[in-house]
Amino acid sequence: MEQGFLRRRSGDVGGVFLIVLMCGWPFHLPSGDASRPSSAAAAAAAPQPPPPSTNISLLPPPQVVTNRSDGLCVSLITSQGDYNCTEYMVQTNDGFLLGVQRMSSNNVEPTKGAVFLMHGLLVGGDVWVINEPSEGLGFVLADAGYDVWIGNTRTTRFSFGHVSLQRNDHAFWDWCLDEMAEQDLPAMLGMVFETVGEKVQYIGYSQGSQQAFAAFSEGHLLSMVDKVVMLAPIAYVDHGSAPVEIGLFDLHIDQILQLANVHEFSTKTHSGTQMVELICKNNDKCFQSWIFLFAGNNCCLNMTKRSLLDKYETQATSVKNLMHLAQQGRSSTFAKFDYGLFGNLRRYDPTDVARLVANLGGAVNMHTHPSFGHLDFILADSANTQIYPQILSFLEAL
Repeated sequence: MEQGFLRRRSGDVGGVFLIVLMCGWPFHLPSGDASRPSSAAAAAAAPQPPPPSTNISLLPPPQVVTNRSDGLCVSLITSQGDYNCTEYMVQTNDGFLLGVQRMSSNNVEPTKGAVFLMHGLLVGGDVWVINEPSEGLGFVLADAGYDVWIGNTRTTRFSFGHVSLQRNDHAFWDWCLDEMAEQDLPAMLGMVFETVGEKVQYIGYSQGSQQAFAAFSEGHLLSMVDKVVMLAPIAYVDHGSAPVEIGLFDLHIDQILQLANVHEFSTKTHSGTQMVELICKNNDKCFQSWIFLFAGNNCCLNMTKRSLLDKYETQATSVKNLMHLAQQGRSSTFAKFDYGLFGNLRRYDPTDVARLVANLGGAVNMHTHPSFGHLDFILADSANTQIYPQILSFLEAL
């Protein structure tokens, strides 16, 4: 039984980024197969997006964290000398404590509004600032006069764990894209929206774009967001070519880990190392570089920074999140986690509604960079000249 997100074919477009104008985004519920329970929040098309259902007021208020010596602010931002940075801790409805950083330039007043940056799978918020200030998108935006906010999903390095669960608890890893779209993103973006008091610009990379697609398709957050930029966006993932995707879809690595009672996936754990060896058995290039393993070929990474990248990446995710990705790849769908027929009936609202489709019309601009690979959009030395000027032009346009 398929639990639909939005039905829009995008594949694994490593050489593409999308620019989306969110104002009045016209979602529609067309006629279609109504026999499948949808994940849509409404059973009929509404003329305006519904208000965000984040339950922010029911959560503890975000806390400013001043004593974290290994936080993202200290590690990679304020050490550059010309930037302010504040660490926040935000709680989700299911108890995860997420890290959000707010940064701006000491030399430029942040008068152009707030921009929220959301990282992808197996990395954290550090990807926006791990490069030199002239090359990292977080720095580039701050220097251009933006109020920059960096999100970090559950279990990543620069978040704060859970109110009661420990990392060795199964429940700590019992989540996937569904929870990131329904819990993490609303908690973080909602906090930013309430703090600045106006709509926020959203920039998502890889699974950070998938989280937004999933949240928007259910009507969440639409009234909080003005413009959206998707870097290396993914929704449908069945055309992925990175070895880890092939390993998931063809070798069923996710199911092997589940049968082994492994709930955390990281290349820095014993089980993760074993899976890398299995995936890369006949591919020396894959075995030598986690970058190729998870992102395939990239044209423009400065490998003199390899030691810095290795220090921070890869970051842990749940096996269930990988399983969700594998389900979508094997079935060529963009859907909620499939718990099986009876599990889906228990978990999801079985009301028959049409599949929710995002009708973007003329609101989307797609830019293709054939030479760019998946990581090039955030880590390439040349992204600051080939990609970021287009982003700045879009954000500054009326």
